Amino acid sequence: MAFGFPAYHSEEFDELDSGVDVRHLVKQAIRSLGWSIREETDEAITVLICTNWLSWGERVVVSFMPGGGLWVTSQCILPTQCLDWGKNKANVRQLIAAIRCQQGDIQD
Repeated sequence: MAFGFPAYHSEEFDELDSGVDVRHLVKQAIRSLGWSIREETDEAITVLICTNWLSWGERVVVSFMPGGGLWVTSQCILPTQCLDWGKNKANVRQLIAAIRCQQGDIQD
């Protein structure tokens, strides 16, 4: 459970195979979770997760790092929400697990 204004969680993910289309992999993982892409730039993909019983919603940003790694951040949309009850960490971990799964599908 994070505490801050607004609550957030970030993790780096660099366990990607070389030669993999990282952007395509991330987009497939997002779709597999039933999330919708809100914005896409060369540097990042942003997803908005709707209101749920744990929060007023979250913004998940996947930033593409030089060298092929990712920086995944989930942050509460409501700026005054200081507790997330673990929702942001769960979002980040869920997306990373989906990326790993998609990567495994490509290798098979």
